[in-house]
Amino acid sequence: MLSKEEEGIKNRFENYINKIIDIGFLKGGIVDIDSGDIICGSKDFNVCYVEYQEILNIFNGLTSISLLINGDRYFVKTSDDIRIHGKTTLKSSRSSTIDGLQSVIIRRTKEKCIIGVFKENLTQEIAEKYIEEIIDDITKLNKNENISNLIEE
Repeated sequence: MLSKEEEGIKNRFENYINKIIDIGFLKGGIVDIDSGDIICGSKDFNVCYVEYQEILNIFNGLTSISLLINGDRYFVKTSDDIRIHGKTTLKSSRSSTIDGLQSVIIRRTKEKCIIGVFKENLTQEIAEKYIEEIIDDITKLNKNENISNLIEE
């Protein structure tokens, strides 16, 4: 059972995900970096263990040309130790749920990973803006979420 404070934070995270869905993301979620547990996610959002490990490997500097999210393959366009941008082909696999081109943006804090999937009608700049707003709010709530080597003094 969650404490009142933990329940409030979980509700806040759910509001973040609802907001990005409302503005045009197809799905999204917040994942705990340490355990890989999904803290909250939109309908049909899932990240299995292997997918989570692919994300961690990229954040830890291993090069990859693609990754799976929700069973759909995204080709990595850019990545560094705090963000990953990927894009699908028209159909990434036989079992793919993708209809048309989609992109994924993954952004991390010290303990959380925010994942958003969006169609091409939402530009990467707009998608990045909304994900960054979530990151800013999370780091304001908990200063321990800042990744210290990237903070400008």
